[in-house]
Amino acid sequence: MGESEADVALTIGAVAQRLGIAVPTLRSWDRRYGLGPGSHDEGRHRRYTTEDLARLDRMIALRTEGVPPAVAAELAQGGTTTDVPARDGGGSGALAVGRADSAVRGLARAAQSLDVARIHDTVARHLGERGVVRTWDEILTPLLRTFGDHFDLGDDVVASEHAATVGILRALHGVPVPAQSRRLPALLACVAEEQHTLPLEALHAALSERGCPARFLGARMPHEALLQAVRRLRPRNLVLWAHTARCARKIDVAALTDTGTRVVVAGSGWSARVVASDGVARPDSLDDACDEVMDGALRTR
Repeated sequence: MGESEADVALTIGAVAQRLGIAVPTLRSWDRRYGLGPGSHDEGRHRRYTTEDLARLDRMIALRTEGVPPAVAAELAQGGTTTDVPARDGGGSGALAVGRADSAVRGLARAAQSLDVARIHDTVARHLGERGVVRTWDEILTPLLRTFGDHFDLGDDVVASEHAATVGILRALHGVPVPAQSRRLPALLACVAEEQHTLPLEALHAALSERGCPARFLGARMPHEALLQAVRRLRPRNLVLWAHTARCARKIDVAALTDTGTRVVVAGSGWSARVVASDGVARPDSLDDACDEVMDGALRTR
């Protein structure tokens, strides 16, 4: 308040809200085209200035007119060329994976070819060599982030992403599930309307690899059906995935914790209020989620 327009210095979240753009898109534009914040004070996060906002406004206007993202970015920064620069990680039409693991590049090429069998074989091999958590962190997360970046930039990567997802799921489903001998350690579910199942599929496989039985109920679990499942199975832990706040709001977390089951929430959709609730944990990574589930199972024996 009180600062002049010339002195404005905004966080990435504030810029996203002001311009109506997702934060991942802003980060992608910064990483790929240099359309990032220009203000930086020692010991503080970088901030967007008035000039940065003007460039972003120009970028948005050009993209709305159908100008390709690379060309729009150059024009937004004062350039005059109409040539589309080659993308990092390959020639024209290639998925740009940046400085990623060579395995990510191989999977990106297989995804572009819609080669589900090669994707499965590659992921399955790395699951055997690196384990589930390292494969997820080092290979699969960068690959999925690449699809998200291209989608945000308006590129048609839907078929490639679907092929990759099918191959990844087949590989994850190949991890043997241990037998359950006592009370179920973990029940995994996506909240109502949530269709992003892959992170929980990875958690299911990672827990199985560690000898921890779990059951996964899949996508779009309505609240009442989820509550009935918890009462019937009495799992020690319930892991809920929500990618968006809109989906997370469809679940009454307090009602689930009242069942006596420990609730673990994952995904970017959960508010600080939910996370601060008694009996609710929020891991920051796949490895942390495994630890939360297994530690919770031990604490409630």
